[in-house]
Amino acid sequence: MHRHHLLAPALGLALASGFTAAQDTSLLVGSLDNHKVDERSFAVQLSFAQRVNEVVGLSAEYLNEGHPSRHHRDGLAMQGWLHTPVPQRGASFSIGVGPYYYFDTTIGKGAFAEYQNDHGWGVLASVGAKWHLARRSYVEARINHVHARGAGNSNSVLIGLGYELDQVPDRERQRTERAGDRLLMVLGGQAIVNSFDSERARSYGLEYRDTVTQNMEWSVTALNEGKIGLAQRRGIAAQLWLLRPFTDRTVLELGGGGYLMRDRDDRDSTAASSDTRMVPIVTIGMRYRLTPAWRTQLSWSRVITGYHRDSDVLLLGLGKVF
Repeated sequence: MHRHHLLAPALGLALASGFTAAQDTSLLVGSLDNHKVDERSFAVQLSFAQRVNEVVGLSAEYLNEGHPSRHHRDGLAMQGWLHTPVPQRGASFSIGVGPYYYFDTTIGKGAFAEYQNDHGWGVLASVGAKWHLARRSYVEARINHVHARGAGNSNSVLIGLGYELDQVPDRERQRTERAGDRLLMVLGGQAIVNSFDSERARSYGLEYRDTVTQNMEWSVTALNEGKIGLAQRRGIAAQLWLLRPFTDRTVLELGGGGYLMRDRDDRDSTAASSDTRMVPIVTIGMRYRLTPAWRTQLSWSRVITGYHRDSDVLLLGLGKVF
């Protein structure tokens, strides 16, 4: 098993509700300096953190390192944190470090493309400061350093807002999916190629889910990523999901698994080529309970290939519990 197959379960530990300590989530934006090309760009970071005790925490991170001219890089990280005690109001400070698995769209070397998708491991180190406001909200400033040997280092300065998650009452948790519940959902949206041009196509799918516990599900999805130029891809994805109630109606989701797909390429005028491959897929999503029986869902999936055809699949779904 490749190491990136292990990243989604590792990140999922921060989403599991086995800890009783406080949890919080934040969205940060700011500026980034990429040392490889000596350029500035934007940065966006989404964080989900779990305080284990008064001074130790864990977090799952998604970091987008912007669009310098030759390196469009983003990635997933899991960090361990040391932090000062968190007051109801006022300041707290923290320092964190952990592994960072990145996806880098960079200059290509192939005959058919001017880009390539490089994957690799680095380290994400961070220093943060929060000012805690009323009603569990806070303002956060963070400085990140990414060390990625061969792919270039980066520094980013970000600021944003966060929210401390409250424990969802048991009476509300009982209204979400329970063991044995099944969900059938119709999905539609866009697939985006991880290239410098970010070509797009309409995508759609049909997903079946089965609930193991209130914090774990498995799914099988028939997915069509659409046709972009002369290339078309479709297949079947199987994923294991870890879930965490966000509000009384909303659930955060993290899924990971395999995607058995057929990739068809008609760029050769003499003969079309078609390959069947098994590749990893990782998904972050949010599901909302419309009624006791109906759900809507927003998800982002990253398809991870070994032949420079990575893609992002953004889907909106509507489904029924039965």
